Amino acid sequence: MKRINSQQWVQVFFLVFSLFFSMIAFAGKPLITSSFSGVWDQPEQESQGIILQIGEQEDDQKVGIAYWFTYGPDLHTAWYLGIGPVTGNEISMTLYTASDIGFMAENLEGDESVAPVGTLNLVFHNCNQGDATYTLNEVVGEDDVVVEASAGEFPIKRISSIYHQRCSGGISDDTPKGGKPLDLDVDLLPVAEGSSARGKAKFWERTERTDFKVEVENLVDGSYTLEICGGTDAVVQFEMLVVLGEGELEFRSPVSDDKLDLNFDPRNCRIELLSADVVVLSSGDAVLSEKK
Repeated sequence: MKRINSQQWVQVFFLVFSLFFSMIAFAGKPLITSSFSGVWDQPEQESQGIILQIGEQEDDQKVGIAYWFTYGPDLHTAWYLGIGPVTGNEISMTLYTASDIGFMAENLEGDESVAPVGTLNLVFHNCNQGDATYTLNEVVGEDDVVVEASAGEFPIKRISSIYHQRCSGGISDDTPKGGKPLDLDVDLLPVAEGSSARGKAKFWERTERTDFKVEVENLVDGSYTLEICGGTDAVVQFEMLVVLGEGELEFRSPVSDDKLDLNFDPRNCRIELLSADVVVLSSGDAVLSEKK
């Protein structure tokens, strides 16, 4: 085991101190998973809320579908349908409404009766609370009643969830039940010629939990930035401390006391380690894949 002198201990203390607070800043952002499906109340408004469903499109992209029930002119019940992509802890949806459709009306070809009328964005602070912001265009309703354009925001609070489905705010909430164990890894290789630095990223998925670990070696001591999914809307960054040439970060979902929250998906993403915005180690075009 390598010995550390007093000057190195001081350096380690300040690096750990700065690393601790940078991780606190990132903590608390949940990952929207299927477990966010349910009924969300508007606690500041009477008898209004959102029925939310998290699903997937044909291209395997995660999508949010919201049925927002509220009131229009003359206290008429109003329903809006929102559809949009999920990114991290946010859903950005286009709002639609239907008109000139009667009770139990026969199905007709086309969608002339359905039109976009605004936007609805949901941002979640945790599994049970969030905020909604909306914009509504000016529309002409029943009996030629004009509904003026408006915009606003309101808090939302969960009042129901999927039966027997736990929400942790981490990636494990989307793990298929009864699926086979999954083990993936990818090498992190040096960018500079002649460098002996190296690293590896590992991903384990089990029914009960999901783990992700990045470890590096043969680096100059200091604080580095671990960047995952750089160049995409899903990019996340963490500070990694390297001491005596080695460093590692461990993540888990559901989160545990000794590991960081795995509230992002590192699969199909480039993984890089940076020093002062300069890439030191990179997975390149390779992504996490099954061991051979």
